[in-house]
Amino acid sequence: MKYHNERHLAGSRSRLWSIAAVTAAMVMACGGAQAEVPSSGTVIMFGQSRENPYFGQNAVGAADVGKKFGWDLTYIEASSQEQQDSAIQQMLATGKKPLGIILNPVSGAAAVASELAIKQAGLPLVLLNQVPSKEQADLFDAYAGVNDYNSGVDAARLLSAGAKKAGIELGNGLIVNTVAGHTAAQQRVEGFTSEMKKLFPANSTILANVNSGGYLENEGYSVGSQIIPANRGKFNWVYGVNDALAFGALRAAKENGIVPGKDVLFVGGTCMNPTTNAAVMKGELVGTSVQAPYIEGAAAMYALAAFLNTGKVINDEVNLSADAPPSVDVPPHKWGFMPNTMLDGSKGSYENIKIWGKTPKELCNYS
Repeated sequence: MKYHNERHLAGSRSRLWSIAAVTAAMVMACGGAQAEVPSSGTVIMFGQSRENPYFGQNAVGAADVGKKFGWDLTYIEASSQEQQDSAIQQMLATGKKPLGIILNPVSGAAAVASELAIKQAGLPLVLLNQVPSKEQADLFDAYAGVNDYNSGVDAARLLSAGAKKAGIELGNGLIVNTVAGHTAAQQRVEGFTSEMKKLFPANSTILANVNSGGYLENEGYSVGSQIIPANRGKFNWVYGVNDALAFGALRAAKENGIVPGKDVLFVGGTCMNPTTNAAVMKGELVGTSVQAPYIEGAAAMYALAAFLNTGKVINDEVNLSADAPPSVDVPPHKWGFMPNTMLDGSKGSYENIKIWGKTPKELCNYS
């Protein structure tokens, strides 16, 4: 079964196939893979700057799982795709043979040259954080990370549910975006706008979709301080592509006399920290979802271990269960999407729901 493009991903949650039903034709043998999980060795993870706490937690999750197998993790960070490409070329030039590479590209679309170089060097490659396109399928062994299209879909559903709860008819809105060209953010907005067309009134429009240049609350506040007063009275919802950006815009709205949850509804859809969690529980943010960077890093390491153990990949997509990590005795799926559980804003949802044994209260605490 071939991989479907990002727009198709919106329906992937409803299509969880059991591994037992996957035919032998869907399993690809990959030359050079080892026959068992190595008991020692090093995995190199190329990622973005850990000054961003999301990426820092990616590394922690991967390192923790690596320790279970006796592996060390070397993390090499970059602030641009050019810098990351250079670091990868330098590593390859040394002739090092790590157990495998985990790659969080700075720009998913622009990372193809590095992916090709890694594969030509015969190194196992697992991607995370930005869903690779179908054109990149031959350039990596497995993707294990977020489904950003579905993240955007969830945000639109949360906003629609919040409007019904508040007795508000959704009108025009604003989007507080992140770094220009960031594949994950683009996919979130695609998912959001697609679901928006289904759930919002037909006359609802997006008045502004502005890149903030960052991922955190201060960037959201900066953009919000520009677009909220400029559009005052013309909108009644704001979508920040994560909860921190949404909360930053929320702060700017308060300074302009707007009451969140009453005058304007705010949603992010990817939980982040105690401050944003409190805003969800107070109803200032209408809800959120658990897109946990720790789980993402762990998922990538489990995918690598499963590939090393089996030497195969299931050429399909799957939504990983929230109950337990995937078995390393089963080949990883080509596209494995981490759990993205929605939270209703109650205190109990943060304390009682679990993803791989960890609560949202633990996982939503990284910035």
